[in-house]
Amino acid sequence: MLFIHYEIILNNNVYKYSFGEGLVVKYIINGHGKKISSNSPSLVSINHVLLSVVIPTFNEEKNISKLAHKVKEVLDNTNFKDNYELIVVDDNSKDKTPEIIDQLAKNSNFIALHRLKDKGIFSAVVDGIKIANGKFVLTMDADFSHPPEIIPYILSYSKDYDIVSASRFIKGGGMESPFIRKIGSKILNRICGIIIGLKIRDLGGNFRLFNRKKFLELPLRYDSVFGEFGFEIFYRAKKLSYRVKEVPFTYHFRKEGKSKMGNLLKYGMAYLRRAFQLRFER
Repeated sequence: MLFIHYEIILNNNVYKYSFGEGLVVKYIINGHGKKISSNSPSLVSINHVLLSVVIPTFNEEKNISKLAHKVKEVLDNTNFKDNYELIVVDDNSKDKTPEIIDQLAKNSNFIALHRLKDKGIFSAVVDGIKIANGKFVLTMDADFSHPPEIIPYILSYSKDYDIVSASRFIKGGGMESPFIRKIGSKILNRICGIIIGLKIRDLGGNFRLFNRKKFLELPLRYDSVFGEFGFEIFYRAKKLSYRVKEVPFTYHFRKEGKSKMGNLLKYGMAYLRRAFQLRFER
């Protein structure tokens, strides 16, 4: 097994990159996700990748290995079993997460992207999608709040929709979390949806399937700290007449590690600010 560490340049930032079997080349990946090199047509020698799973991490040493193995177990029992890759994008974790994902990257369909600065979940997701090889990209959190067991259900809509979003707030969905957070999140999402004219019930979160090409064509303008990046994704998608489907799931409050969400008021203000930015942008 060939195990490689090297650096890539992604949007003018240098990141450490680890993967199993592959070919080392010098790459610059531009803002549209196009891989540019004079040496090789692909970043990693993974053939026929149909699905890329992108998981952002920050201090997830207690979760990431278990989650990666569970996702692999689930996907190995689907039609994607020979056609997927797992990409973990780490935001300069201070615990053992970097070492753990480097060990996982000894597997040929696992990629570890180490960002040398903490830049936030949204840019981590975008960077993961840009280096992905799959036609479809599934994004999910590392803390088991997004149950891997429903991934096959989400994938079943891949051919008919450009975005499939797992929703806590449509019929059949739910949240296993403190009551005030559950009610507050539901009301906040509804208010923000009304502000920007969207019928999507769950604008926050990160449990979604994208057609990668369609995602990279979205004219995204704003950086994000919390789940407000979903607002812009859905807003731009509506403008481009993308096909969007919400499917129900139950959000599980993390059992290990520390939540990155902060308090309800803090991310509530971020949500409202983003909603008004989109509503009144020129």
